[in-house]
Amino acid sequence: MSKGDSSRPGIDSNLAKQLEEELHAVLRRQMNSRKPVPFPRTNFWDLISDLSNFLETEVNRLGKAEGWSLRTQAAAKRQSNIRRATSELARKRLVSLLEHSTTNLFNANPFPGDSSIKSQELHSMDWTRHDPSERAFYSRIEELIKKFKNDIKWEKIQFGVLSEFDEDTLKVTIGTTQLDEFTDEKITEDGTPELLFVGSGDDQDSFDDLVEDDEERIAKAETFSEFNNESLELDERNSAVTKELQRIRIIKTSDDAFLDPNGNDFLLNVGDVHQIEASFANMLIEFGFAELANL
Repeated sequence: MSKGDSSRPGIDSNLAKQLEEELHAVLRRQMNSRKPVPFPRTNFWDLISDLSNFLETEVNRLGKAEGWSLRTQAAAKRQSNIRRATSELARKRLVSLLEHSTTNLFNANPFPGDSSIKSQELHSMDWTRHDPSERAFYSRIEELIKKFKNDIKWEKIQFGVLSEFDEDTLKVTIGTTQLDEFTDEKITEDGTPELLFVGSGDDQDSFDDLVEDDEERIAKAETFSEFNNESLELDERNSAVTKELQRIRIIKTSDDAFLDPNGNDFLLNVGDVHQIEASFANMLIEFGFAELANL
């Protein structure tokens, strides 16, 4: 019995059998569920601890009275099964509690008026049907997740510049018109979002400075196009100079076409003479499909 539980009465063989059945039943349900399943008792883990102590005492008693008899072996095997089931259940429970708390705290709604994400939130935990030690674990996990979100600046990641303003307010420039003004049909489910108009005074002047004159922008585009065309022509001339051509004669026909350096099909028929790039010509000669045909 754990420290601080000395006032809790021990268990008898009937309660031990009942707890054992409940343990395996909860484990089976938890194995098929990603969320924490309810416990049959609120102090379930305390009772499982008592069950383990009860079985330990029983194995020791039978061992002293009968040695390593069949009854002692059966009690030891029962104890081992209980420990294995308890370990697996604890692991599954902690994983499900962690997933539940993480999912709840990371369900962000970055855009005002978007209510679809809110409907995806998990139901809150009913702690009257779970063990108090699990509630303490869950609360601690929530604290750690909130600290993690604060450390990585989660609000800025999800909300961006909108995080600097009220949740239901969008910052826009003066003159912005909402779609609802052009039709009588209801466009947004939650109504027209509230807008925060900015851009007067110095802010508007700064915005105007960023807008380029159309003629200046077109002139820059034409200059870049001319420079790009000149660069392409120069590259083509350099490429033509550097390419070394070689004259070959086909001495073996192939039913399958080869791909030349330009990606085109190159048919091989005996007697044909071609003047092609040296690298491609040397490959055909090495494969036995051609021979040099110098003039």
